[in-house]
Amino acid sequence: MFLEEREQAIVARLQQFGKVTVESLAEALGVSAPTVRGDLARLEGRGLLRRTHGGAIIESRLAYEPSYAERSVLNHEAKQLIAKQAASLVKDGHTVLLDAGTTCFEIAKQLSQYSRLTVVTNSISSAHVLAQTCGIDVIIIGGNLQLAREATLGPLACSFLGAISCDIAFVAVNGVHEEVGYTVADFEAAALKTAMLNSSVSKVIVADSTKIGKVAFASIGKLPSADILISDRGLTAEQREMLTTGGVETLVSD
Repeated sequence: MFLEEREQAIVARLQQFGKVTVESLAEALGVSAPTVRGDLARLEGRGLLRRTHGGAIIESRLAYEPSYAERSVLNHEAKQLIAKQAASLVKDGHTVLLDAGTTCFEIAKQLSQYSRLTVVTNSISSAHVLAQTCGIDVIIIGGNLQLAREATLGPLACSFLGAISCDIAFVAVNGVHEEVGYTVADFEAAALKTAMLNSSVSKVIVADSTKIGKVAFASIGKLPSADILISDRGLTAEQREMLTTGGVETLVSD
Protein backbone atom coordinates (compact mmCIF):
# COMPACT_ATOMS: atom_id res chain seq x y z
CA MET A 1 0.00 0.00 0.00
CA PHE A 2 1.37 3.41 -1.01
CA LEU A 3 1.92 6.22 1.48
CA GLU A 4 -1.04 8.29 0.29
CA GLU A 5 -3.33 5.23 0.48
CA ARG A 6 -2.18 4.50 4.04
CA GLU A 7 -2.78 8.09 5.09
CA GLN A 8 -6.27 8.10 3.62
CA ALA A 9 -7.04 4.79 5.35
CA ILE A 10 -5.82 6.13 8.70
CA VAL A 11 -7.91 9.30 8.43
CA ALA A 12 -10.96 7.27 7.36
CA ARG A 13 -10.62 5.05 10.44
CA LEU A 14 -10.27 8.10 12.68
CA GLN A 15 -13.40 9.61 11.19
CA GLN A 16 -15.26 6.35 11.78
CA PHE A 17 -14.01 5.42 15.25
CA GLY A 18 -12.53 8.62 16.70
CA LYS A 19 -9.32 6.83 17.76
CA VAL A 20 -6.88 4.22 16.47
CA THR A 21 -3.98 2.18 17.84
CA VAL A 22 -0.63 1.58 16.22
CA GLU A 23 -1.13 -2.17 16.58
CA SER A 24 -4.52 -2.23 14.87
CA LEU A 25 -3.32 0.00 12.05
CA ALA A 26 -0.22 -2.08 11.43
CA GLU A 27 -2.36 -5.19 11.12
CA ALA A 28 -5.02 -3.56 8.93
CA LEU A 29 -2.52 -1.87 6.60
CA GLY A 30 -0.03 -4.72 6.44
CA VAL A 31 2.94 -2.63 7.53
CA SER A 32 5.25 -2.44 10.54
CA ALA A 33 4.56 -0.48 13.72
CA PRO A 34 7.46 1.96 13.02
CA THR A 35 5.92 2.69 9.60
CA VAL A 36 2.56 3.47 11.23
CA ARG A 37 4.22 5.73 13.80
CA GLY A 38 5.90 7.64 10.97
CA ASP A 39 2.54 8.02 9.20
CA LEU A 40 0.91 9.28 12.40
CA ALA A 41 3.72 11.78 12.94
CA ARG A 42 3.28 13.22 9.44
CA LEU A 43 -0.50 13.45 9.82
CA GLU A 44 -0.13 15.12 13.20
CA GLY A 45 2.23 17.64 11.64
CA ARG A 46 -0.53 18.55 9.18
CA GLY A 47 -3.06 18.97 11.97
CA LEU A 48 -5.14 15.93 11.03
CA LEU A 49 -4.81 13.99 14.28
CA ARG A 50 -3.26 14.05 17.74
CA ARG A 51 -0.93 11.25 18.76
CA THR A 52 -1.48 9.47 22.05
CA HIS A 53 0.39 6.71 23.86
CA GLY A 54 0.04 3.73 21.52
CA GLY A 55 -2.06 5.42 18.87
CA ALA A 56 -3.92 8.60 17.91
CA ILE A 57 -7.24 10.39 18.30
CA ILE A 58 -9.12 12.55 15.85
CA GLU A 59 -8.31 16.24 15.87
CA SER A 60 -11.43 18.21 16.80
CA ARG A 61 -10.98 20.63 13.91
CA LEU A 62 -10.78 17.81 11.34
CA ALA A 63 -13.45 18.17 8.67
CA TYR A 64 -15.12 15.18 7.07
CA GLU A 65 -17.42 14.78 4.09
CA PRO A 66 -20.97 13.56 4.76
CA SER A 67 -22.95 11.90 1.97
CA TYR A 68 -24.41 14.06 -0.81
CA ALA A 69 -27.91 13.54 0.58
CA GLU A 70 -26.80 14.68 4.04
CA ARG A 71 -24.97 17.70 2.66
CA SER A 72 -27.97 18.76 0.57
CA VAL A 73 -29.93 19.68 3.72
CA LEU A 74 -27.04 21.06 5.80
CA ASN A 75 -26.90 24.88 5.95
CA HIS A 76 -29.21 25.03 2.95
CA GLU A 77 -30.22 28.68 3.36
CA ALA A 78 -26.59 29.76 3.70
CA LYS A 79 -25.69 27.85 0.54
CA GLN A 80 -28.50 29.54 -1.37
CA LEU A 81 -27.26 32.97 -0.32
CA ILE A 82 -23.67 32.06 -1.20
CA ALA A 83 -24.88 30.88 -4.61
CA LYS A 84 -26.68 34.15 -5.25
CA GLN A 85 -23.51 36.09 -4.40
CA ALA A 86 -21.43 33.80 -6.61
CA ALA A 87 -23.76 34.15 -9.60
CA SER A 88 -23.52 37.94 -9.36
CA LEU A 89 -19.85 37.64 -10.39
CA VAL A 90 -20.83 36.06 -13.71
CA LYS A 91 -21.63 37.98 -16.90
CA ASP A 92 -23.38 36.84 -20.07
CA GLY A 93 -20.83 35.39 -22.46
CA HIS A 94 -18.61 33.99 -19.69
CA THR A 95 -17.19 30.50 -19.63
CA VAL A 96 -17.74 29.11 -16.14
CA LEU A 97 -16.03 26.19 -14.43
CA LEU A 98 -18.42 24.74 -11.85
CA ASP A 99 -17.34 22.21 -9.24
CA ALA A 100 -19.57 19.44 -7.90
CA GLY A 101 -21.22 19.57 -4.47
CA THR A 102 -24.37 20.97 -2.94
CA THR A 103 -23.26 24.62 -2.78
CA CYS A 104 -22.23 24.53 -6.43
CA PHE A 105 -25.57 22.92 -7.29
CA GLU A 106 -27.23 26.00 -5.83
CA ILE A 107 -24.95 28.12 -8.02
CA ALA A 108 -26.09 26.12 -11.05
CA LYS A 109 -29.70 26.99 -10.27
CA GLN A 110 -28.77 30.67 -10.01
CA LEU A 111 -26.92 30.58 -13.33
CA SER A 112 -30.12 29.58 -15.10
CA GLN A 113 -31.08 33.28 -15.12
CA TYR A 114 -28.40 33.97 -17.74
CA SER A 115 -29.10 33.80 -21.46
CA ARG A 116 -25.60 33.18 -22.86
CA LEU A 117 -23.08 31.07 -20.95
CA THR A 118 -20.82 28.09 -21.39
CA VAL A 119 -20.62 26.02 -18.22
CA VAL A 120 -18.01 23.30 -17.78
CA THR A 121 -18.80 21.02 -14.84
CA ASN A 122 -18.11 17.63 -13.32
CA SER A 123 -21.47 17.69 -11.52
CA ILE A 124 -24.15 15.45 -13.00
CA SER A 125 -26.97 17.20 -11.12
CA SER A 126 -25.77 20.69 -12.11
CA ALA A 127 -25.38 19.64 -15.74
CA HIS A 128 -28.95 18.33 -15.75
CA VAL A 129 -30.35 21.60 -14.39
CA LEU A 130 -28.33 23.85 -16.70
CA ALA A 131 -29.03 21.79 -19.83
CA GLN A 132 -32.69 22.73 -19.52
CA THR A 133 -31.90 26.45 -19.85
CA CYS A 134 -31.93 27.87 -23.36
CA GLY A 135 -28.72 29.71 -24.17
CA ILE A 136 -26.50 27.82 -21.76
CA ASP A 137 -24.06 25.39 -23.33
CA VAL A 138 -23.10 22.61 -20.93
CA ILE A 139 -19.85 20.67 -21.18
CA ILE A 140 -19.50 17.69 -18.86
CA ILE A 141 -15.99 16.86 -17.70
CA GLY A 142 -15.29 13.23 -18.52
CA GLY A 143 -13.86 10.85 -15.95
CA ASN A 144 -14.76 8.21 -13.42
CA LEU A 145 -18.37 8.59 -12.31
CA GLN A 146 -18.83 8.58 -8.53
CA LEU A 147 -22.53 8.26 -7.82
CA ALA A 148 -22.06 9.03 -4.11
CA ARG A 149 -20.83 12.48 -5.13
CA GLU A 150 -22.93 12.76 -8.30
CA ALA A 151 -19.71 13.79 -10.01
CA THR A 152 -16.89 12.74 -12.30
CA LEU A 153 -13.32 12.61 -10.99
CA GLY A 154 -10.00 10.97 -11.79
CA PRO A 155 -7.03 11.39 -14.14
CA LEU A 156 -9.15 11.74 -17.28
CA ALA A 157 -11.06 14.63 -15.72
CA CYS A 158 -7.83 16.38 -14.74
CA SER A 159 -6.39 15.83 -18.21
CA PHE A 160 -9.49 17.36 -19.80
CA LEU A 161 -9.11 20.53 -17.75
CA GLY A 162 -5.50 20.93 -18.83
CA ALA A 163 -6.68 21.78 -22.34
CA ILE A 164 -9.09 24.61 -21.49
CA SER A 165 -9.19 28.07 -19.91
CA CYS A 166 -12.35 29.60 -18.43
CA ASP A 167 -13.26 33.07 -17.21
CA ILE A 168 -14.22 32.03 -13.70
CA ALA A 169 -14.19 28.90 -11.54
CA PHE A 170 -16.34 28.13 -8.50
CA VAL A 171 -14.73 25.49 -6.30
CA ALA A 172 -16.15 24.04 -3.08
CA VAL A 173 -13.99 22.88 -0.16
CA ASN A 174 -14.39 21.01 3.14
CA GLY A 175 -12.04 23.20 5.16
CA VAL A 176 -10.51 26.69 5.16
CA HIS A 177 -7.65 27.28 7.58
CA GLU A 178 -5.28 30.23 7.96
CA GLU A 179 -2.15 28.05 7.93
CA VAL A 180 -3.16 24.91 6.01
CA GLY A 181 -5.29 26.70 3.41
CA TYR A 182 -8.08 25.03 1.43
CA THR A 183 -8.59 21.31 2.01
CA VAL A 184 -10.92 18.57 0.80
CA ALA A 185 -11.74 14.98 1.68
CA ASP A 186 -9.26 13.06 -0.50
CA PHE A 187 -6.49 13.34 -3.06
CA GLU A 188 -8.74 12.52 -6.01
CA ALA A 189 -11.03 15.45 -5.29
CA ALA A 190 -8.04 17.66 -4.51
CA ALA A 191 -6.43 16.95 -7.87
CA LEU A 192 -9.52 17.96 -9.84
CA LYS A 193 -10.23 21.06 -7.77
CA THR A 194 -6.62 22.18 -8.16
CA ALA A 195 -6.91 21.66 -11.92
CA MET A 196 -10.08 23.77 -11.93
CA LEU A 197 -8.34 26.65 -10.20
CA ASN A 198 -5.42 26.38 -12.60
CA SER A 199 -7.77 26.44 -15.61
CA SER A 200 -9.54 29.71 -14.81
CA VAL A 201 -8.73 33.40 -14.84
CA SER A 202 -10.80 34.24 -11.77
CA LYS A 203 -10.65 31.69 -8.95
CA VAL A 204 -13.50 31.62 -6.42
CA ILE A 205 -13.78 29.38 -3.37
CA VAL A 206 -17.26 28.83 -1.91
CA ALA A 207 -17.49 27.67 1.70
CA ASP A 208 -20.18 28.20 4.30
CA SER A 209 -19.01 29.50 7.68
CA THR A 210 -18.98 26.03 9.28
CA LYS A 211 -15.96 25.19 7.08
CA ILE A 212 -13.82 28.08 8.35
CA GLY A 213 -11.08 26.96 10.72
CA LYS A 214 -11.54 23.31 9.72
CA VAL A 215 -8.92 21.08 8.10
CA ALA A 216 -9.76 18.16 5.84
CA PHE A 217 -7.33 15.58 4.47
CA ALA A 218 -5.96 16.84 1.15
CA SER A 219 -4.76 20.34 0.32
CA ILE A 220 -5.60 22.25 -2.84
CA GLY A 221 -3.61 25.37 -1.97
CA LYS A 222 -2.90 28.14 0.50
CA LEU A 223 -5.31 31.05 0.93
CA PRO A 224 -3.77 33.27 -1.80
CA SER A 225 -4.29 30.52 -4.42
CA ALA A 226 -7.87 31.84 -4.78
CA ASP A 227 -8.88 35.39 -5.67
CA ILE A 228 -12.18 35.42 -3.78
CA LEU A 229 -13.79 33.41 -1.00
CA ILE A 230 -17.56 33.59 -0.59
CA SER A 231 -19.10 32.64 2.75
CA ASP A 232 -22.22 33.46 4.78
CA ARG A 233 -23.24 35.72 7.64
CA GLY A 234 -22.02 33.17 10.19
CA LEU A 235 -18.47 34.31 9.42
CA THR A 236 -17.09 36.17 12.44
CA ALA A 237 -15.18 39.43 12.26
CA GLU A 238 -12.05 37.59 13.42
CA GLN A 239 -12.43 34.95 10.71
CA ARG A 240 -12.95 37.57 8.04
CA GLU A 241 -9.84 39.45 9.19
CA MET A 242 -7.89 36.18 9.13
CA LEU A 243 -8.94 35.52 5.53
CA THR A 244 -8.17 39.05 4.39
CA THR A 245 -4.77 38.98 6.10
CA GLY A 246 -4.18 35.62 4.44
CA GLY A 247 -4.48 37.23 1.02
CA VAL A 248 -7.96 36.36 -0.22
CA GLU A 249 -10.79 38.81 -0.85
CA THR A 250 -13.77 37.73 1.23
CA LEU A 251 -17.41 38.29 0.25
CA VAL A 252 -20.17 37.65 2.77
CA SER A 253 -23.58 36.82 1.33
CA ASP A 254 -26.53 38.85 2.61
